[in-house]
Amino acid sequence: MTNPAHRTSSLVRKRSGIGEPLLLLHGVGESAAGWRPTQDALSKSFDVIVIDLPGFGDSPALPSGVVPTAAALADAIERQLDELGLPTVHIAGYSLGARVSLELASRGRARSVVAIAPDGLGTPAERVYETVALLARRLLATVLAPVAQEVTSTGAGRASFFGSDRSRPWLLTPVDAQDLLLSFATSPAYVQTVLTGMHDAVRGVSKISCPVLIVQGLTDPLLASQSPRYLALVPQAQLQILPNLSHVPISDDPALIARLITDFAAAEQPLAA
Repeated sequence: MTNPAHRTSSLVRKRSGIGEPLLLLHGVGESAAGWRPTQDALSKSFDVIVIDLPGFGDSPALPSGVVPTAAALADAIERQLDELGLPTVHIAGYSLGARVSLELASRGRARSVVAIAPDGLGTPAERVYETVALLARRLLATVLAPVAQEVTSTGAGRASFFGSDRSRPWLLTPVDAQDLLLSFATSPAYVQTVLTGMHDAVRGVSKISCPVLIVQGLTDPLLASQSPRYLALVPQAQLQILPNLSHVPISDDPALIARLITDFAAAEQPLAA
């Protein structure tokens, strides 16, 4: 069963499939389009709900004066879960979406979590490097936006923009790549969210009681050293290293990512219950 996109009171979501509810959260600068390569496969096992984070994709930003911390983003998502009548869901997220997934888990809203390259535990130097890299990404996206269709129509063009976080960027479809590039260029919350990440401390993850799988691509230039630090903070968290993949492996090996999420949720369901 596939439903069209639904506009809620504050966010935009795409929903498909039947089964246990699975919430998918994207990274900073991107949108629900980042999960498209796996959504069909996951929809065979789950009721998949993909949300555009506030201020990204088609979702409006948080209200004026609300700083886009991981906690504030989680607040907005909780309201959507309440609107859907879902007290708990399986959650998978990458980058910022992974960080928000763990925040939701600390509040008891997750049945299981697959956190791909979660940020938030960088040293001061790592946070500065990440911020500079992301702001440079915004500038590049802004320059390329007027010719986004032409740039993303070729594998080489897709590699020129997405090669910093994907190990096989040419596998992105032209449509997905164009949508993601334009999201980087136009998302109203991009700069504030990136700058907020400089000092947004991780809190409360020691309270997580659901199963957590940390997934990390070994060739990730941004967060390869950060993700394993969550093992010391999240009770019973597990780590899965992906040797040949980078920061966002969803389009690089969608079958692998879909299998990891499906198998982990299925294996840990008794614990989650």
